[in-house]
Amino acid sequence: MTMKSRTTVLLGALVAMLGAPAAARSQDTSLAELLAEADAASPRIASARRTAEAAAARVPQAGALPDPMVGLGFMNVPVSRPGLGNDMMTMAQVKVSAEFPWPGKLGLGEEVARLEARASDWDVERVRQEVRAETQRLYYEIYFVDRALEVTSRNEALLRDFARLTSSRYGVGVAGQPDVLRAQVERTRLADQLVALREERTSAAARLNALVARATDTPVTATELPEAVRTAALGEAEAGPRFASATLNGLLPGGGPDAGMPSVADLQRLALDRNPMIQAHVQRVESRRSALELAGRASLPDFNVSAGYSGRSGFGDFFDVMVSAPVPIFAGRKQNQAMAEQAATLAEHEARHHAMVNELNGEIASLYARLARAREQLVLLGDGILPQARTGLSSATASYRVGRVDFLGLLDAQVTLYRHELEYHRLLADFATNLASLERAVGTEVLQ
Repeated sequence: MTMKSRTTVLLGALVAMLGAPAAARSQDTSLAELLAEADAASPRIASARRTAEAAAARVPQAGALPDPMVGLGFMNVPVSRPGLGNDMMTMAQVKVSAEFPWPGKLGLGEEVARLEARASDWDVERVRQEVRAETQRLYYEIYFVDRALEVTSRNEALLRDFARLTSSRYGVGVAGQPDVLRAQVERTRLADQLVALREERTSAAARLNALVARATDTPVTATELPEAVRTAALGEAEAGPRFASATLNGLLPGGGPDAGMPSVADLQRLALDRNPMIQAHVQRVESRRSALELAGRASLPDFNVSAGYSGRSGFGDFFDVMVSAPVPIFAGRKQNQAMAEQAATLAEHEARHHAMVNELNGEIASLYARLARAREQLVLLGDGILPQARTGLSSATASYRVGRVDFLGLLDAQVTLYRHELEYHRLLADFATNLASLERAVGTEVLQ
């Protein structure tokens, strides 16, 4: 085959590689299936659920009366003549006693436990969303590695063709040996990159399998972005993104197709109602408020009521009743200090709540900015830089054939395209990861 024929074949292959869409991937690993597995099998979620069940079991305990006491015994038994009928003061006794807290104390104690149980329920949702976000992050990491493997393999094949073309030109004396060596070195570099990417994929797949409680060597087949995420990132749908929450759809300014995502302020307001970490802390603040009210009643006495029956052999029996209550003579050191402790704890919880809200608002604003920046960069790459880089490589290849561009210029065009293709897929993966983080921060799915 002549050098001209080789160049023609190379140009045809180049056009096919640069312009053809990626082949359809069979047996894709579904992100929805992975999330369902995580919900059902994650040990972290199971642990949070057991903690919530334990908190729920403490509620009826907190509202229950103390167990009554029953006593049996003998009184005034003579040492010299043991027996029940030898002395009129000797008697067998049965006694029952029970403690009755001041009215309202049990109800407040049960309310404290109930609010803590509600907080634990929100903790389950918080852990579930954290596991979901981590599952999505690892899935999108594998998605990027899969795309990087495709791009790198394609560029490695392209460099193989470049090496052949350069060898042909060197054979007829129109290219130097350094060009041949550069082509081989660059091809070897990409081959090494393929090895590193495969190892990275194996590691990420093992971590993903461990997160969803699967065997670490379970195959994770080809990955793909969910259509809703791709639409949000690239704006491919004519009607624009639609949102899973009716509240979010109602927040779209004007309700038009170009309205885009809800504003930062809208997402921050929604997060105050839906973020499980915030809601759990709200319940704990209310729990501390009830605990403070309960501490204010600590000096009110809890009554102990006891009743007894004493039987004497051959003599008359006795019946006795007693009501007793503690006297809070150390209230300044005990009950009052307990109340001060609860007041300080409540103030600390309220201050922490404000700090958590501020941190959450900052996180949402930061993630929103990252999403906006990624969308702009994807538009620049997809509509401008990548087409220009592909055209530049095609032009450099044709010019190299006729000697108007040296091999370094051809190699630079190839490296530039390779770098921009990787950047494009990295931006897509980062957009999807940041979107998952935004949904975790808001506390609900953003895209449907």
